[in-house]
Amino acid sequence: MKRLSIPTPPLSDQRRIVAEVERRLSLVDALAAATTAALKRSGALRRSILERAFTGKLVPQDPTDEPASVLLERIKTEQAAETPARKTRRSRSDD
Repeated sequence: MKRLSIPTPPLSDQRRIVAEVERRLSLVDALAAATTAALKRSGALRRSILERAFTGKLVPQDPTDEPASVLLERIKTEQAAETPARKTRRSRSDD
């Protein structure tokens, strides 16, 4: 192995290459930090939006709207009233 000659670039080229690699690695580190910060902010914004949506503060509320509990009860009552009125379909063998 000692006899094997491995060519290497001049020291000035090696330093230039190392400097460029370090510059690019610092860019990668900065991008990774920015991505982490953006993900944290995104999670916080999502939680904030959901909180506002569930408390009725996401959009202006119409004071004349009935509460959801009243609406659900009315729908349940209407469905219960319709159920007995529905006719069952006869099979063809009944004809």
